[in-house]
Amino acid sequence: MRWNEIYVASLGSWLPEPVPVAEAVAAGECGQEWIDDFGYESVRIARESEAEGWTAPPDMAVAAGRTAHERSGLHKSAYSLLLHGSTWFQGLDIWPAASYIARRTVGASVPGLDVQQRCNIGISGLDLAAAHLKAGYGSGSAVMLTTADRFGGPGANRWQLRHGNAYADGATATVLSTEGGFARLVATATVADNSLEPMARGDEEFGPVSRAAGRQIDLTARGDAHKAVSDETLTNIRFGKVMQEAKQSVLDDAGLDSDDLAYVIIPSTGRIQGPFQIHHLLGVDESRTTWEFARRSGHIGAGDWAAGLEDLLLTGALAAGDHVLLYGGGAGYTVTTAVLEILEIPAWAAEPAAA
Repeated sequence: MRWNEIYVASLGSWLPEPVPVAEAVAAGECGQEWIDDFGYESVRIARESEAEGWTAPPDMAVAAGRTAHERSGLHKSAYSLLLHGSTWFQGLDIWPAASYIARRTVGASVPGLDVQQRCNIGISGLDLAAAHLKAGYGSGSAVMLTTADRFGGPGANRWQLRHGNAYADGATATVLSTEGGFARLVATATVADNSLEPMARGDEEFGPVSRAAGRQIDLTARGDAHKAVSDETLTNIRFGKVMQEAKQSVLDDAGLDSDDLAYVIIPSTGRIQGPFQIHHLLGVDESRTTWEFARRSGHIGAGDWAAGLEDLLLTGALAAGDHVLLYGGGAGYTVTTAVLEILEIPAWAAEPAAA
């Protein structure tokens, strides 16, 4: 889908400091393979302190949202919707986190909706927000998309959820507007293959209550259970087809080739075992991806893409006229891609670089 007059007005984040993976290895929390095989250097981990206490994911999102709102220069009356995405527990059962976040960021009268598609909502949420704005639904001209996750407790061990993915803590916020911004949303594409959903379910049976409190979630075991009863080659072909179609569809709609991209923001997941990595699929050199950010941050759930874009801006990697591809997916299986054209470097990003 090609978009006209949809802009990224601002970004915001709440990201704890990276903790060296070597510390986790020394503490026996994970093995050396997280460094040697998966390539991680550090992971963002929120730690309690006497000064700050414990920050719940929705409060992380509020902090990120307030930063994004302040940077946007918009009045709260401009917002017609807030979307919030997450992959893990938000602090309470049967509770609307999006409403909590909306009231504390964009206002009590702005609808707040929780949206889910695992990690992919960080990009597919942009697709939903753009459609909302283009349809002219409501009286506003802006939508805020927030993401937040904090992995811990008895149910989610960041090192054991999925082998090869070091799950990180953090929150992000993105503001889309029809009134202008530092980047233009050129195109988006979402491709799905729901026959791949069992990869995330395995052979686990449905239950009447959450079992996370009773035992640890093991996404790797679910995937292994599916592999045991399926054709692994055919599964890989289906994955590759969805990934390739999403990439090519958005580039075609944007009128671009891979060579036209200044950067590709990729999932902050670990390296794949073997010589073939995600940048080979994308047709770009790894130096034109956000792998260096990924290996130092860890997988921030649905927040990888907003955080990765913010990092490119803050480190001075982007210039006006650059095209950036956001590329990612989520269990289900869906892949969403988005192309942005950088119109200018926002003042909030230029200041740290000049210091």
